[in-house]
Amino acid sequence: MQALKLRLFDWGPSPFCMKLRSVLSYKGVPYERVPVLGPSLMELLRRSEVRKVPALDIDGRLLIDSTDIAHELERLFPMPRILPADPRLQGLSHALEDWADEALYFLGLYFQWLEPRGKPMVRKAFGATPLGIGARLFYQRRIAAQLRGQGTGRKSAGHIASDLRRELAALTGMLAGQPFLLGAQPYLCDFAVNAQLVYMSRPPGSAEILGEYPALAAYMERMKSLRAAPGQAGG
Repeated sequence: MQALKLRLFDWGPSPFCMKLRSVLSYKGVPYERVPVLGPSLMELLRRSEVRKVPALDIDGRLLIDSTDIAHELERLFPMPRILPADPRLQGLSHALEDWADEALYFLGLYFQWLEPRGKPMVRKAFGATPLGIGARLFYQRRIAAQLRGQGTGRKSAGHIASDLRRELAALTGMLAGQPFLLGAQPYLCDFAVNAQLVYMSRPPGSAEILGEYPALAAYMERMKSLRAAPGQAGG
């Protein structure tokens, strides 16, 4: 069988792109990483009505949404598994992935984009080119509106810090006595949660709060160490 050609339209700091890069690495699937802030942006805008990353080109077929892409990767490269075989664990993995993508994500966004100490990192990530500056200003307005609409952006800084501590305490409790969220093996929920933690480990405000939970630092190290063993990737 001829090997599939994969191209990942990628924005390095995005936790959703991080999630997929980690899944691809864990499964040992070779792919081309295509930075979206450059000439490839026009290709993505032309091919995708959603116009968001991550987007994965598989032999000319473009997939969007990190969850949809992860499920397709599981179908094409089934080993090692990232979706549990047990239906109950499947449901738990999905719920925890959704929690990461829809709850942890907005807290991370606040500390990166709105909290004053995170803003210089955003400017550095987008760079000083006209394209980078234009993209940063566009997303700055868009993300501020998203956070306000979702509710986090209407809370005080102290309230948001309290929300984050509650989420991280819950996560610490879920990991008590086991290496990963659902037991001995990492699943898609782990890749989603860890990506949000890595994202929050960078801005000073959220990094300080994350540092209060040493069990999560150990969890992140376990996730970082995951690599595919020879012959693991299916296809």
